[in-house]
Amino acid sequence: MVSELAGPLMKQYKPLLRMFVFCCFGGVLASAQFACNRAPSPPAPPASTTPDPQREVNEILERYTTAVGGQTAIDRVTSYRAKGRFTTSLFQMTGEYEVWSKQPNKTLTVIQFPRIGIVKKGFDGETRWVQTPSATLNDESSSGMAEVDKDADIYGAGRIKNLYESMRFEGKARLNGREVNMIEGKPVKGPVEKLLFDAQTGLLLRWDMVRRQAKRGNVFVKVSLDDYREVDGVKVPFKVRFAFESFELKLIIDELQHNVPLEDAMFEKPATTR
Repeated sequence: MVSELAGPLMKQYKPLLRMFVFCCFGGVLASAQFACNRAPSPPAPPASTTPDPQREVNEILERYTTAVGGQTAIDRVTSYRAKGRFTTSLFQMTGEYEVWSKQPNKTLTVIQFPRIGIVKKGFDGETRWVQTPSATLNDESSSGMAEVDKDADIYGAGRIKNLYESMRFEGKARLNGREVNMIEGKPVKGPVEKLLFDAQTGLLLRWDMVRRQAKRGNVFVKVSLDDYREVDGVKVPFKVRFAFESFELKLIIDELQHNVPLEDAMFEKPATTR
């Protein structure tokens, strides 16, 4: 049944597949690496009575690092396995996913789609690949995933400051009844993005981001992070919601393990199936 349905369904769901893999790697949100700014802290500026916008940005990001557990606890995480569920308003679809990651740059995502079957996406440090029920493709033959792969690298590094040419404190606002500190990030190219941090806890609650996808241009998405839980001294959002312009996708983590032993072979591209 899967083989009979895979062809037409894969074509029908192709935009969703790309978006889901984008989100799933953004769902490396589940990893401790994403949850902090690894850029070295700048020297403290001289005391001044005049507010320093850049210092405010640095203080918010440093507080975020502390809120999720601190740099020492974050640095102890060298690998992880996350397992969970997803729901999306597009096609009213539900399914399961599992993600493995190993430093410095190896990732594997396995997604169980209803009626389609299993879709895998991996990176062994050199080769990016996608395996569907009908074929195994590398990044050259799967050009539609190229921008997604670039984002996966960024998320795995977790260097929020390094995403932007400049960042500035935009002020305070309210989000779902909570006071938040807003930071505006300006990338080298493209529209500005906004990051909203809980003024009380310091945790990142929402990220209004823009990502470039092949043949689609800019993709706007509001990423909401919720249900932070402490795992091995690091706080991780167990619920992540992606609000696109025309549909929503929700990821829920059911299981999360840090520093699991992972063999390099599991991230390698499988044999071509066609």
